[in-house]
Amino acid sequence: MASSNLLTGVPRTLLIPLRARAEEHARADALFRDPQALEWFQSLLWDAELETWYDWRYQICISVRTKLLDNIAAQHIATHPNSLVIELGAGLSSRYYRVGAGKTQWIELDLPEVIDIRLSVDSQTSEHRFLAASVLDQAWINEIPAIEPEKILFVAEGLFYYFEKSEVKQLVERLREKFADAKLALDVGGIVFRQLNAYKAANVGAPMKWFVEDERDVAALGLSVEKVFPLLNCYPERWGLVPWSSWWLIFWRSLLRNFCLILETKLNPVNK
Repeated sequence: MASSNLLTGVPRTLLIPLRARAEEHARADALFRDPQALEWFQSLLWDAELETWYDWRYQICISVRTKLLDNIAAQHIATHPNSLVIELGAGLSSRYYRVGAGKTQWIELDLPEVIDIRLSVDSQTSEHRFLAASVLDQAWINEIPAIEPEKILFVAEGLFYYFEKSEVKQLVERLREKFADAKLALDVGGIVFRQLNAYKAANVGAPMKWFVEDERDVAALGLSVEKVFPLLNCYPERWGLVPWSSWWLIFWRSLLRNFCLILETKLNPVNK
């Protein structure tokens, strides 16, 4: 069995969302159920140094983010027969089992050392496949089955923070050239997100590099932004907050709107 304690850099962080989902699964008021996450987390060795980053607030952030992206994926599958979902930098995602099993084709892409760990706890089928490659490598694009681009949904969850802006732009351009009109669901962090998380990520050897002012920075990559979900505005009950009624809660919700955004976008043709 591959060992998660041998991971370094950005791959090392894959245990954080896995733990968050495992803990969410165990809650009576969980946003989703994820028995795979619980099973996988119990079978892997937790990295104690990640405790400097992970806490109950981050657990909520990841769980809400997961639920929002699940909703986008489920809606895409429901409205596009014979669809294809491709998770970029998938890590130990179990989204396929929550929303896609038996309903769609699914591909998960990550670095070879990550896929080795994934295959130690999971197995692939003709419907659910893994690709071992860097997201920034052009070759994996040729492995994607021929299918109408509008039936494809790319998911980049917790990924683009770790790339330079130029790398994100280059990747999006490649996707636009090959898959114009496909959907891309992603999350991005703003200034407050950077202030709270960047130094913690750097301390575990996974420096964060790209942050945004708001969704206009995402649109500037050549994407049509179709839906925006400010993370802190969604599922307020999960944060232990009363409904956004009092003036001070409305003020803080507005102030922190761009803390983290979950976006549903479409890849524009390169000439647009």
